[in-house]
Amino acid sequence: MVKVIIFDLAEVYLKGLLGVEHRIAELLDLDPKTVYESLHVPELTLLFKGRITEDEYWERVIAITGWNLDIQKLKKEVRANFQEIQGTREIIEALRRKYTVVVLSVHAKEWIEYCREQFRLSELFHHEFYSFEYGVCKPDPQAYKHVLDKLNVQPEECVFIDDHERNLIPARQLGIKTIRFNNPDQLKEELKKVLVSLG
Repeated sequence: MVKVIIFDLAEVYLKGLLGVEHRIAELLDLDPKTVYESLHVPELTLLFKGRITEDEYWERVIAITGWNLDIQKLKKEVRANFQEIQGTREIIEALRRKYTVVVLSVHAKEWIEYCREQFRLSELFHHEFYSFEYGVCKPDPQAYKHVLDKLNVQPEECVFIDDHERNLIPARQLGIKTIRFNNPDQLKEELKKVLVSLG
């Protein structure tokens, strides 16, 4: 019997880093693909693992690219990109009436501090698990095991929802039911197949 629903955050409940390359490209008159590649330097993983600060990450990006933008402007553009995906919040609110609903996300400390305040994450999720807190990023199996251990539940008692197949594979291998997120309407239909009710 399912007890826990585990949600990814970025591109499932909130728009995340994806898309910010267009905002920055417009400011610099660059190709968005080039900006996207510049954002995904090795330091991004260090940021997600909590090993460097957001300022240190942006300093590295600027040093590599030579972008004529100050850090505060870059930070503002990232936060402006964080917006709710319409329809997902209602699903989560319905589910939390019957299930334990948690978030498991690869994210940066400073970005989550902003999102917690802006989107009241603590009111939405019973528990929050972020890569920067325990130094492990999906799809490392330890990320999923961490959640199972902390909640003291078995894999078959959980459903994990993520927009990337690579993150679903290790969860499935552990015995967790998985759903690949495309949009809220599709998610509702997929949830009906694995749950007694949506809430």
